[in-house]
Amino acid sequence: MKNPIPSGRVVRRLAALFGLALLLNFLPVPRFGFAEVSVLNRIGLPEMSPVGAAELPQLQAALDVETTTISVPTTSSVSTTSTVPSLPNPPSGQTVTEDRVTGSADKVSTFSAIGVLLDEAPTEPILVRVRASDGSWGTWRELGVESDEGPDATPGAGRVEGNGSAYGTEPLWVDDAIGYELNLSSEDAPTAEIAVVRDAVKRTVTEAVPVAGAAVPTPFGIHMRTEWGARATSTSVGSTVKLAVVHHSASSNDYSPAAVPGVLRSIQAYHMDGRGWSDIAYNFVVDKFGGIWEGRGGGIDRPIIGAHSMGFNTNSVGVMVIGDYTSAQPTAAALESVSQVIGWKFALHRVDPAGRVDFTSLGSTKYAAGVVVNLPRVVGHQDIGLTGCPGSIQNAIGNIANRTQDWTAFVAARMGPIGFFDGVVASVDGTMTAVGWVVDLDVTGPSQIVATSRGRNTAGVANAPRTDVADLYPDQGPDHGFWLQLSGYEPGWWEVCITAVNRGEGVDTFLGCRSAVVPERSGRSPYGDLTASSPQAGTIDVSGHATDPDAWPIEAQIMVDGQWRTSIVASYAGNSFSGRLSGIPAGVHLVCSNGINSGVGNNQRMDCEWLQVGAANPVGRLDAIISAQGVISATGWAYDPESLNAIVVAMIIDGQLFATWSNGYRSDWRANHPGYGDSHGFGISAKMDKGEHWTCLAALNTGGGVDTMLDCQNMVVK
Repeated sequence: MKNPIPSGRVVRRLAALFGLALLLNFLPVPRFGFAEVSVLNRIGLPEMSPVGAAELPQLQAALDVETTTISVPTTSSVSTTSTVPSLPNPPSGQTVTEDRVTGSADKVSTFSAIGVLLDEAPTEPILVRVRASDGSWGTWRELGVESDEGPDATPGAGRVEGNGSAYGTEPLWVDDAIGYELNLSSEDAPTAEIAVVRDAVKRTVTEAVPVAGAAVPTPFGIHMRTEWGARATSTSVGSTVKLAVVHHSASSNDYSPAAVPGVLRSIQAYHMDGRGWSDIAYNFVVDKFGGIWEGRGGGIDRPIIGAHSMGFNTNSVGVMVIGDYTSAQPTAAALESVSQVIGWKFALHRVDPAGRVDFTSLGSTKYAAGVVVNLPRVVGHQDIGLTGCPGSIQNAIGNIANRTQDWTAFVAARMGPIGFFDGVVASVDGTMTAVGWVVDLDVTGPSQIVATSRGRNTAGVANAPRTDVADLYPDQGPDHGFWLQLSGYEPGWWEVCITAVNRGEGVDTFLGCRSAVVPERSGRSPYGDLTASSPQAGTIDVSGHATDPDAWPIEAQIMVDGQWRTSIVASYAGNSFSGRLSGIPAGVHLVCSNGINSGVGNNQRMDCEWLQVGAANPVGRLDAIISAQGVISATGWAYDPESLNAIVVAMIIDGQLFATWSNGYRSDWRANHPGYGDSHGFGISAKMDKGEHWTCLAALNTGGGVDTMLDCQNMVVK
C-alpha cells in the first residue's frame, strides 16, 4: 500500500482553503441527501361519460353544503379556545347542468393531494371526490379556482415560463387517498389534466439558507422550511415590505398537527410542478392550531417576492391560513398567529400597521398594471383581486390589523441587533476565524460582538465591508461584517458561539454557534466526519468516516457529553463506520467521534454534533400473574429506553406497593432489544389475605417520560 501521508495533508489544507473561499464569497452551500419529498404527477382524464339527470342534485348539493366550523384548543393570548356556530355556505350562484361529464379511477397509487390543471379558465365548477385507503368514498367537493394567484408580470418574479399550466384549481389535501372521481363541464374537459401529489423518498437538494436570510430572531415560535421538508428553490428579493396580504388555502379543514408538513409539501409541489412557479406561493403559512411556518424560501427577514397575489407580490408579504374559510370561521389561535408574523415583519421593515400606502399594481384581475391603489397596510386578498379569498377571514382583517399594531410595537421596543454567523475557518497555527455580520437598526455605526469558546469570551467589532448586507439595509451604511480571529486552539474539533451586543432598545442577540476542526501540524493524525440522528427516543444512530494516514483501518471512539459510549472500527471500504447507541437520556447531547491514532500524530477529536434526543416511557410486558397458596406472583420484563440499567417494577395491590428490580436474566430478550443487554426480567410476589384484590403492575420511569402500566387484573386469593 502506498503511503497516503502527502495526499491526506494536501486534502485537508485544500479543504480549509475551500471553506475559506466559501466564506469570502458569502454563498449558501446546498446539501445533497435522501429525503421524503412531494412530487406532482400529471395524469390524463379517465374515460369520461355524460352525467345523468339523477346525479345532478347530488352534485349541486356539493356547491351548497353546510360547512362545519372548527373548535380547537389554543395557547393564544386572545382566547383559550375558539368555538363558533355552524354557518351555511352562501349561495354559489352556479348551477350544475346536464352538459357535464364524470370519470373515475377507483384504484391508483396512494396520493396526498389532488387538483386539476387547465389551459383556459374553467366555465363551470369542478367537483371531485376521493376514495380513502379503507376503500370508502368521500363526498363531492368543489375544487376552487383562484385566478389571482401567481407571479407578478415582471422578469424573475417566480414564473418558470413554459413549465406550468395557465390555470389550475387549488390543491385539495386528502392525506392518503387511493382513488378519485372527477366531474366537470364537457367544455372544459378537453384541456384538463388531473394533478396528484405523492410523497416519495428521493435524492434531493435540501434547503440552503442564504447568508443574509433567516437571521432575525422572532419573539414567537416558527417552523422553518427544513421542518416540513421543503425543496430547495431560487427566489427573488424586493426592496422592502409595504403591505401584508392575508389568504386562505381553500382546501380541506380536516388535518391534524402532524399532517401540516405533508400539506405544505403538497402545496409546494403543486405550485412548482403544476403551475410552474419557482416555489410555494406564500411567504408564511399558519395552521388552524396557531402554528407559524416559513413558506417561500430565501430568508424570513428578507422581502422575498411571492406568488400569492398577482400584481401585488413585489414588496408585500403573503400570509396564508390552511383551510377553506368560505363559511367556516377561523380559530382565535390562527388569527393571533397571522397578527404575530405580520407584526414582526412590519417591525423589521419599520412599517406602521395603522397607516396606508400607495401601491402600484403590476396587473391583477381587479387593478390593471400601472394603477396606483391607496390601501391599508393589512388587506385580504379580495381587496386587491377579484376573488373570494380569504373567505370569512376577511371579516377579521380589522382585528388582525389592530393586533398587528400591538405586535409591531412589542417587537420594535425589544428588538436587538440582527445578523448572521456564517461560520468559522480553522488554521493549522491554532487560530479560528469567525465570520458574519451584525446590524443594529436602532442606532447607526458598527456593533460589538462577543465570541464565546473554550470557556472564555473575546470581544470584536462588526465594521468590515459587506455589500450584501448594505443592499438589504441601505440606511445603515456598508460596514457591518466581522472577521474575528481567536487563537490558542489545540488540534481537533472546536465550537465558537457569537452574541451581538445591543446598543439601543432591546437585548443582546445570540447568533448561534459554528464549528471547525483545527488541523494537526504533521498532517498524520486521524481525521473524519460524523453524522448523528435520533431515530427513536433513547437511541442515537451514528455514522461517518475515519482515516489515519499511517494506518488502515482505524478505531473511532464515540463520545456522548464527553463520556465514552462505544468504539467502532472503520471499514476497509471507504473508511466508513456506523452504529447505534442505546440508553441515551432525553435532552440535548454533544456527540463526538475521536480517531485513535497509529504512528506519527495524536488521537484527535474529528467531528461533533449537537443532538436532541426525545423522551421515552418505560416498555415492558407482563408474562404471567397467578395466585397460589395465598401469594400473588407476577413475572415479565421491563426497561426504559433512556437507560441501560435495570428499572423498578411495582406491583400495586389494593393501593399497597411492592417493588423489585428488572434485572433478571432473559435469554429470549437480547435478540428483540439489541443494545440493552439481556438482564431486564423481573419476578415479584406478595402474600395476601383471602379474597379479591385489584392488582396492577407498573414499570417506573427513570428518564423524561412517565410510568407505564403493564396490566391490571382482579386476582382471587383462596
